[in-house]
Amino acid sequence: MTADFDFIIAGGLLITTILSAKSLTIASGGTSGCLLANRLANAATRPSVLLIEAGGEAIGDTIRPPFYRFMNAFMRPDLDHGYSTTKQPLLNDRSIRYIRGKALGGSSVLNFMAYVYGSGEDYNRWGELVGDDSWRWEKTKELFKRIENYNTTAASSYPQYANPSAAEHGQKGLVNVSLPPVLEKGVAIALDAMDKFGIGPRNLDLNSGDPVGVGIFPSSYGGDGRTTSAIAHLANTPDNLTIWSNSTVSRFILDGKKVLGVELVDGRQAMSKKDVILSAGAFDSPKLLLLNGIGPADELGAHGINVVHDLPGVGKNLQDHMLVFLTIEVDPSLTEKDAFESDAAKIAQAQEQWLKDRTGPFTLHNATLFGGFPKLPRLAESAEFKALDKGLQAHLSKPTVPSYEIAGSAPIFPLGFQLAAGSASLTLVAFLMNPLSQGEVTLRSADHHDAPVIDPKYMEHPYDRKSMLEAIREVVTYIRESELKKYFKRFIYGPASTSDEDIQEFMKEALDTVWHANGTVKMGKPEDPNACVSPDFRVYGMEGLRVVDMSVSPLTPNNHTQTTAYLVGQKAADTIIAEYQL
Repeated sequence: MTADFDFIIAGGLLITTILSAKSLTIASGGTSGCLLANRLANAATRPSVLLIEAGGEAIGDTIRPPFYRFMNAFMRPDLDHGYSTTKQPLLNDRSIRYIRGKALGGSSVLNFMAYVYGSGEDYNRWGELVGDDSWRWEKTKELFKRIENYNTTAASSYPQYANPSAAEHGQKGLVNVSLPPVLEKGVAIALDAMDKFGIGPRNLDLNSGDPVGVGIFPSSYGGDGRTTSAIAHLANTPDNLTIWSNSTVSRFILDGKKVLGVELVDGRQAMSKKDVILSAGAFDSPKLLLLNGIGPADELGAHGINVVHDLPGVGKNLQDHMLVFLTIEVDPSLTEKDAFESDAAKIAQAQEQWLKDRTGPFTLHNATLFGGFPKLPRLAESAEFKALDKGLQAHLSKPTVPSYEIAGSAPIFPLGFQLAAGSASLTLVAFLMNPLSQGEVTLRSADHHDAPVIDPKYMEHPYDRKSMLEAIREVVTYIRESELKKYFKRFIYGPASTSDEDIQEFMKEALDTVWHANGTVKMGKPEDPNACVSPDFRVYGMEGLRVVDMSVSPLTPNNHTQTTAYLVGQKAADTIIAEYQL
C-alpha cells in the first residue's frame, strides 16, 4: 500500500505521518511527535495526519496514579525498547540500562513526571549556539505557556514552599501541570532543613526562568493523574488524524539527496510532497539517518551502507544527565510512605478508591517531589572549571544557572531493599547538571532490527567528575549535619564518608542515567562541523528532511527534559505551519 502526503515526521522505530491537501507525514508517537501531530492536524487548513508508532497504547492500572510515578520505568518492560549502553570504563565497566518509551506518548509514559523548564539562560545560550534569537528565553517562555494547563492554585495550602503566579504560566494548553494539593509528611521538615543549611534559598516558582533554590517541583499530572503526550494530544482525535500503532519504519524512499517518503517493515509506503520529519528520539533518529546513508562516511562504509550524504555530526555529541541515589534509614516519625507501601491491604483499598473517583492515598504518596537546583560557587575556583572555554565559564557563572539538582521522595534504593518492620526511609537524589562529556550513537550493523550502539562516555570530562563529586558531598553533608540529622539513623546506600576518595569509589559503583539523552542530531550554525540540522529543523545537505526531537538539542538544559521535548515540538509546529501556510 502506498499513500501520498505533503510531510512525513518519522522516527527510527517511530513514525508520525501527516496527510492532507498540503500533504504532511510525521514519524514518531513520542513526546515531541504527538504534540507536533496535534498542532499540524488542527492547523487552519486541516491537513490529514497519519501517526505511526512502534508501540501501542499505554494501558494498565499503573499508568495514571501519582503513586506509581517512579515505578512504571521498572515495572513495565512491555513499554520499553530495552536498550543498554556499552560498558562504561569510569563506572566499573558497568553497562547501564537505558529506558526509552515504546508506546504512544514515548518516554512521557515512563518518566518521573517532573515538569521543570530549566534556566532561562539555557535557552539564551541555545539561541547563541544556533544563531537564532527566536530560541531565547523571552520567546521560549511564551511557547511553554501554550503547551501547558498549569494549575497554580494547587499549592494554596503551602504558599511558603510554592507560590507560582498564574500570569506567568499557561492555562489553555493540553499538558496538565500541577503541584500536589497536600504535601506528604516530612517534606516541609526536609525543605526547611535545606533552606537553613544553605542548600539553596527558598524558590517559590522553579519555573520562573530562575530555578536556583529549593521548593516543590511541578509535575505533569492533573486530577486524572499522569498526563502523557498521547493523553494530552491524542485524546480527542480529529477525523483528519489517523493512528497506526505497533508499526515500524525500515527506510527512507530517496531520489538522490531528496527524501520522498518512508517504507515500513510490512511494506506499506508513505510518500511526501513536502517534508519527512524524523522524530524518533536521541537514539533512533540518528540510527535511522545512518541506516539510510546520512552520517559519517567512514562509519557507513564499515557497514556496507551506501553514502547518500556525508554528515559527520550524526550520532555524535550525545549528552545526558546523571544521578546517584542516596538512601537513609530515618525515624518513622518523619514519613508515612514506607508504612503505606508495606501494607498490601492499604494499597488494595487505595487502588479501589482511585479507580472509583481518583481520590485517596494514590493521590498523596509519591505525589510530592521536592528539592531544587542549588549553585556551588566553589566550583568556579576549581582547576577543572578554570580549564573550560571562557564562553562556557561565563555561562556556568550566571546566577540563574545551577550546579546540580537535588530531589527528595524518590523510591528506596537499591530497588527491592527490604526495611525491617517499623522502619522508614528517605531517598534523596543528586543529579549532574550541565554535563560536558560527549558520547555517541553508532550502528551495530546495517540491519534495522538491531539496537543502536549507545556509548555516552559517562564522566569522561573532568568537570563532570568534579561537579558530581561536589554535589554528592553537599547532599551527604546536608543529611548528616542539617536539622534532618534529628531523624537520621544510618545510610542504606551512600559513600563511606565525604572524602574525595570515598565519593569517587561510590560514583563508580552508583552513578546512573536520568534518561535525558540528547544532542545526537545537533542543531547548529552551518559552519559548525558537528551541526546536523538548522534552526528550522532541516537536515543540512538533504532536501525534504527535518528532525524534531531531543536529538537536536545543542546543550543539555538544567531540567527534566520532557518539557524541552514539548518545546521542540511546539517550536517545530509553529515553524512548519508558517512556512507552508497551513
